[in-house]
Amino acid sequence: MMVIRKNGRAVKGKGFRGGKVMKSLQILGIVGFAAAMTGCVPDWARENGTNLLMVVADITGSPGATGQTDGDILFSDVSQWINDDAIVTLSLFRKNPAVATSTPLEDVRLDSYQVRYLRSDGHNVEGVDVPFRITGPLNSTLLHAPGNIGEATGLVTINVVRHTAKREAPLINLIGILPTATRSLSLPGQGIITTTAEITVFGRQVTTGEPLSATGRFQVVFADFADE
Repeated sequence: MMVIRKNGRAVKGKGFRGGKVMKSLQILGIVGFAAAMTGCVPDWARENGTNLLMVVADITGSPGATGQTDGDILFSDVSQWINDDAIVTLSLFRKNPAVATSTPLEDVRLDSYQVRYLRSDGHNVEGVDVPFRITGPLNSTLLHAPGNIGEATGLVTINVVRHTAKREAPLINLIGILPTATRSLSLPGQGIITTTAEITVFGRQVTTGEPLSATGRFQVVFADFADE
């Protein structure tokens, strides 16, 4: 029995056992440990329910316009009304590297992609500062699960700049703004928009339907480039 002082008088109250206190503290400790461990788990392990990890290993720009070549930077000629592509290399890894065998039941089917554009100066209003983001299908491209090599790769070609975007703001505003031997631009960078294209590829494991995705970035420069 406990005695509690209240307004100077002794009041009897119910006691409690120390074992219950210790048990409560143990439960709190377990909950706190579990919460701490959850915070240490990386995003790819919590957000991806498959046993695989998909990443973008490389992006190569492939301009459709004549006079431009493939490379790490895509130079998109806004005066030539044609699509520009990106060749994306995807890699699949196992979350558990001890597993050395694979089965077609673990394969990943790619179904869609998204491209959005960003600028380093923070001017990212679509249709004003940068082109509108685009989405498209990947025709159910199949990536085989990694076997004993621990990694599997595949290539997909993505339409990263649609020809219709070159007839919309802000790209249409760049047409005809080109320095020549007799004409110089009044402002540095005038007639050029330099962006970072963020490409996200979406897929699902063929048997479970569990989603997974991979995101990569590369530079895209828009201008009315001189024709050769």
